[in-house]
Amino acid sequence: MNKPETLRIVPVLERATHAVALWLERAFPNPRLTQAEAHVLAHLADHASSSINDLHHRFGHKRSTLTSVLDRLESRGWIRRMAHPTSRRLIQVDLTEAGRPIAEEVSAAVRSLEERLLACVGQQGAATFLQVIHVLEEELQ
Repeated sequence: MNKPETLRIVPVLERATHAVALWLERAFPNPRLTQAEAHVLAHLADHASSSINDLHHRFGHKRSTLTSVLDRLESRGWIRRMAHPTSRRLIQVDLTEAGRPIAEEVSAAVRSLEERLLACVGQQGAATFLQVIHVLEEELQ
């Protein structure tokens, strides 16, 4: 019987995701940010506001996980949730004045990391990576 090929994509993806989380913890030790908190803040720094639905679709968190992330950010005074201006069914999430500086700092750090990655792999390498990720997401739907 032939031995199956060693897994090459999923374990590496998991390790890379974990490495990003550890990098964020080192980059933002005070205040300590989880990976989910950092990504939500970076997104809000680049988009004036988002609905909770937008954040859910962007990051794919379970609704309860996203609610916990938003609760923690709101308790720190960095975001606020309010009624959406165009839909009574949606909740809008905005940065506060206190949250904007940390969100911009996180966004700049993540952007810098991505620029360093692009410098190493180039546009074609990034496009191939994104293709693999999109196929993975489709397979998991």
